[in-house]
Amino acid sequence: MVRPIGALGVGRRVPGMMTVIGCIVYEHNLWLVLVAAVICGSGSWAMVRLFLRAANARATERLAWIVLSAFLTGASIWCTHFVAMLGYEPGVPVAFDPVLTIVSLLVAMVGSGIGFWIAAGGRPMAPAIGGAIVGLAIVVMHYTGMLAYRVQGIIAWDRTYLIASVAISCVLAALSMHAAMRGRNEALRPHFATGFFFLSIIGLHFTGMTAFEVTPMRIDGSFSNPEALNALAFAVACIGLAIVASGFASSFIDNKARATAADALSNMSNGLTVISSSGHITLLNERVRELFRLQESDVWIGMSLEAFIDAIGARAGWDAPRIQRVVANHRTWFGVDHPTRIEQHLDDGLILDICCQPVGRGGAILTYEDVTEARNGQKTIAHMAFHDALTGLKNRRMFAQSMDALLARGEVTMLMIDLDRFKDVNDRLGHAFGDGLLKEAAERIEALLRPEEEAFRLGGDELAVLSIAGPERAEALARDLVVSLGMPFEIGLHAATIGCSIGIATACAGDDASTVQKKADLALYAAKNAGRGRFEVYREGMLEHEASKRVFEQDLAEALALGQLELWYQPLFCLPERRLVGFEALVRWRHPERGLVPPSEFIPVAESCGLISSIGAWVMDEACRRAAQWPDDLYMSINVSAVQLRSATLSSHLHQALTRHRLPASRIELEITETAIVENSEHLAVVLAGLRAIGVRIAMDDFGTGYSSLAHLREFKVDRIKIDRSFIAAYASDDGSAAIVRAVLSMAGQLSIDTTAEGIEQEDQLHSLIELGCGTAQGYLLGRPLEAGAADALVHADQPSGPQALPSVA
Repeated sequence: MVRPIGALGVGRRVPGMMTVIGCIVYEHNLWLVLVAAVICGSGSWAMVRLFLRAANARATERLAWIVLSAFLTGASIWCTHFVAMLGYEPGVPVAFDPVLTIVSLLVAMVGSGIGFWIAAGGRPMAPAIGGAIVGLAIVVMHYTGMLAYRVQGIIAWDRTYLIASVAISCVLAALSMHAAMRGRNEALRPHFATGFFFLSIIGLHFTGMTAFEVTPMRIDGSFSNPEALNALAFAVACIGLAIVASGFASSFIDNKARATAADALSNMSNGLTVISSSGHITLLNERVRELFRLQESDVWIGMSLEAFIDAIGARAGWDAPRIQRVVANHRTWFGVDHPTRIEQHLDDGLILDICCQPVGRGGAILTYEDVTEARNGQKTIAHMAFHDALTGLKNRRMFAQSMDALLARGEVTMLMIDLDRFKDVNDRLGHAFGDGLLKEAAERIEALLRPEEEAFRLGGDELAVLSIAGPERAEALARDLVVSLGMPFEIGLHAATIGCSIGIATACAGDDASTVQKKADLALYAAKNAGRGRFEVYREGMLEHEASKRVFEQDLAEALALGQLELWYQPLFCLPERRLVGFEALVRWRHPERGLVPPSEFIPVAESCGLISSIGAWVMDEACRRAAQWPDDLYMSINVSAVQLRSATLSSHLHQALTRHRLPASRIELEITETAIVENSEHLAVVLAGLRAIGVRIAMDDFGTGYSSLAHLREFKVDRIKIDRSFIAAYASDDGSAAIVRAVLSMAGQLSIDTTAEGIEQEDQLHSLIELGCGTAQGYLLGRPLEAGAADALVHADQPSGPQALPSVA
């Protein structure tokens, strides 16, 4: 169990089977767990039979059989443990101490040998005592192996699970030996003993691993990489299986030596029939009768091939022509000089692998293997390879094949489906609810499909439908899907409503699968941007627009590197004296072909493609550099977007710029919008508090246009309120806007918050604001945005500040 640093000794887990199962499922490589289980199961099977052989052997032979049993048991236990340990995934590099690892193997062998010797002693309690000793040997082997486990972290143990693992091993191993020697049903003794011994090993290991807790921590040392560990796991598994195989071989050879040829033949897993050169059966085992559901009176030694096939056909319900065809096929197989192998699918669902090996003059050996489970397993694996395990829908691999096939046939329409708000619901109500919702969503989609339509899960909450019924049918299906998936989902004790957005694209001549999917994606984005819970059809030009957007993004990335970005500065004046008190920095892009690109065009693109952080850092650095060249009584106002506020680098970028240009933080004012506050208020509160702590001033831009302006003033401490230009423009003509302006200025005065009026374009607006006590103003009446040189000239101008003295500004 991997726990974060600092979790030692805190929040102990409640013991339970689900915790152990969780440890197996979530903290192990299930393929290696399966390999370990195979080694353990096969080793347990061989151990029980070798031990019983030792218990029943003569005194002179018993020691040799016990040594062989101990060697195989210890090796299989150790291999099971080691492969399972290699399957354990602590999330940090690991290594193994070779000495302790070898010691753990020897402990398992020696301890098993001692336990077997005692268990075979003959006394009433000897099997249980010996089994407990074997169980104790398993325990010592396991925890010696754990001592050999080197990991980059701190190891702790859950005492409850540790004690439980010891008890499980000793009790179940004792039950195994007791069942083997004292079980009431002699025929079932080996099976019960095998099961108990298997459970003792597996139970000990995974209960012990549940007790094992790792807190990741950087520790020097040599650790293996995952590839090396996987290779080691493969090697150990092969060695373990080879050792177990040797145990099987020993048991088989011994059984064969003590059994008659008839017994061996009757216990063959495959059916066997030998046909002589005269065409009669000379050898037949019971498995043939079982496979073809024949009675003992139906077939016998000496029966002709024709009568044999006729008996099979009579039981299977074949007609005479079919029986004749089967006989003719056998005669053909007998007449060639090489083996013939076919698979025969019988009417009752049985699948037989039939091999005919010609011998002598017209004779043959026929073997029949039941491969029904294997073939069904292969079908299941093939189904899993092309279907989503959770929803049962076809997966992305099958989607690619189906799309290519349908495009080759002609017209195909794709519906790209995205479940709205699924991530929020999944995070809020848990993954179990999310999985259940996905399954029910898949069922709702399939319930609306026609035979000529297929549904797929491409990943996450991304679903798709391919249809060859035409665009009109696709739109009708999309309407039904929006309605169906918009209905509430009730999973267990919870319910949620999510809805969906759908993009539809019909393949045109020359379109490949990638193009159709890209068109459907663009239509889906259009549906999302239009408000979600709807569908949009791909329109001509969307691809071109997307390509143009990509070029624009590439140009913007180059603009930063080539120095095409520049800052313009709009002056801010103190009222009523109209004294210059600062500038608002406004970024512009001077494109070599497009000319001067305003921020309203490229800032949204920068936010969507991830360039805003780099551009924002440059703006801060350039604004601080420019402000450092101006008098100390001028401040610089910098706009910060919602994306920048969510970034962890905002504070560091600003701090670096201030330090680099030796500019006091009090001369910088960051402007934030109410939209940014709404999107991430908790994180923003921490960021703003940190900035204000170093002296940076905070201004709320476009005040009054958000959903809860007053609530934001209560929640966040700001130094300035900027009244949105829409209220200033409508001040004289709209009583409501005038009332809002007056209320904001009055409230700001009472709260000791500075105010700035944006968008001043008329003298009567300016006079009204002065009368209401507005502290600062900006706008075209007072000064337009200036290039750096013009801003320098304004700063150093000797004439008085004011609109009439600034002909170059207006």
